[in-house]
Amino acid sequence: MRRSVHRFLVPLLAIAITAGAMTALAQKSSSKSSAKDKAASKYHRLPTYYGRLKLKDEQKEEIYELKEKYGSQIDELQEQLAELKEEQAEEIKDVLTRTQVTALNKLIAARSSSKTKSSSKKSSSKSKSSSKD
Repeated sequence: MRRSVHRFLVPLLAIAITAGAMTALAQKSSSKSSAKDKAASKYHRLPTYYGRLKLKDEQKEEIYELKEKYGSQIDELQEQLAELKEEQAEEIKDVLTRTQVTALNKLIAARSSSKTKSSSKKSSSKSKSSSKD
């Protein structure tokens, strides 16, 4: 029996060590390339469904360049839009009385706690259904 355990464990251990070493090497090499491509990678994705169009490499590169060209401008505008929405929400809140603000805060808190409860229910029901399978 002891010999059969060794026959099983030794190859398994060798596979585990090899897999770990290969993973470490792959992460090391990918981290070098990802560090220099990090800025470009943000916009270095094709738009939805474009990957199915059998684009030529030149077309892909042109799309990546266009996304890079417009991407930073879009990011800035989205930041401005978020700031404007915040300002608007604050000004709207300034119209309310203290009592209304208190009531609003209670409604928001109740809503966020019910979202938390419903998300935990969903995750627990998913785990229950997956354990039944």
